Amino acid sequence: MSRAVLVTGAGGFVGSAVVRMLVGHRSAGRAVVSGGAAVDHVVALLRPGGSIERLAELPRQGGCSIRYADLTDRLALDRLFSDVQPCAIVHAALDAETYRDLPEPDEHRLNQLPLDALFEGLKGARGGRFVHTGSAWVLPPGDALNESARLDPRSPYARSKARADQRVADLGDRTGVPWINLRLFNLFGRYEKPSRLLPHLVSRLVEGRDACLSHGNQVRDFNDVDDSAEAYRLALEAPESACGTIYHIGSGRGTTVREFAALVARYTGDAGRIRFEASITPDQELPCLVADPALARRVLGWSPTADLESRVRQAVQWWLNRLVRREPGRQQGVL
Repeated sequence: MSRAVLVTGAGGFVGSAVVRMLVGHRSAGRAVVSGGAAVDHVVALLRPGGSIERLAELPRQGGCSIRYADLTDRLALDRLFSDVQPCAIVHAALDAETYRDLPEPDEHRLNQLPLDALFEGLKGARGGRFVHTGSAWVLPPGDALNESARLDPRSPYARSKARADQRVADLGDRTGVPWINLRLFNLFGRYEKPSRLLPHLVSRLVEGRDACLSHGNQVRDFNDVDDSAEAYRLALEAPESACGTIYHIGSGRGTTVREFAALVARYTGDAGRIRFEASITPDQELPCLVADPALARRVLGWSPTADLESRVRQAVQWWLNRLVRREPGRQQGVL
C-alpha cells in the first residue's frame, strides 16, 4: 500500500509551497520520510472550486495528485481518508472567515471540527503524524520570542489560531496521534497575494507609481515562504521525540518594514516613491515580532537557507518575471 502525505490548503500561499517542496524533493531523487518510512505520494487537497494556479509548475510525473473536499464536510473527508489512507497530514488550510470575529458555532464548524476530523483520519495510521500551521500573531510584541512566550492574541485571526493551537494539543492527547506545530513568522515570496507588501511594492515601483505604506517602523521577522516550507519536511522526518511541541519558524533577525521596503526598492525603482505614514495597517501598532528559532534549529535542523537580502532579490525577480508574462510589452527589470 502506498504511503501518502495529505496537504490541506494546497491551493494557498503556504500549502502550495509545502506541496511544491515535497514533490520537488522527491523529483530530485531524495526520499520524503514520515514516521521513519518513505512517502511515495503527495495528495494536494483543495476546497471545491479552488484554484490550482500555485501548483501549475509541479512536474507531471511528480508523485502528486490533486483532490477536492470541504473540510467542514465530514462525510466527504471520511470518503477521502478511506481512499487515500494518509500516513501524515500537513494542515495549512485557513478559512477566510477566520479574519473576522465569528459566533461560537461558526468558529467551531469552520476551524475546530475540521481538526477533529483530520486527527480522526490519522488514528491507527502506521507512523501517523499531524503537522499544524501555527502563527506568530498569537504572541505578544517582543524580540527573540521563544516557545515559552505567553499568548496575547489581539485580532480575530490570532484568537482563532490560539484556539487551534490548544485543540491540536488536546486532540493529540485524545487520539494518540503525534503532532508538531510550526509557528510561522512573517512570510513573503512566490505566489503571495498581490496586495501583500513585497508584490505591492514591486508592482507600484516598477511602474513609477507611489506605494503607500504605514509608518514602517514596526520590526518583523521576514522569511521566504519556500524556506519556511522546508520546515514541514523536517517536521515529518523528525523523530517521535520531537513531537508534541511548538516550534518557532523564523530567522531571528529583526527588520523594520522601512528596511524591507528599501531592499525591494533597490531592485525595482525609485525608493522615493514609497510613501510612509500614507496608509494604515491593522498590525502597525505592534512594535516588534521576532522569533528565537533556537529550538527549531536544534531539534528539527531548520534554518533559512539564504540571507534575507538574497531571498528578497529572488522574490523580486520572480514577481518582475510574472509581470512581464502577464504584460508582454513590459520591460523586465535587471537585478
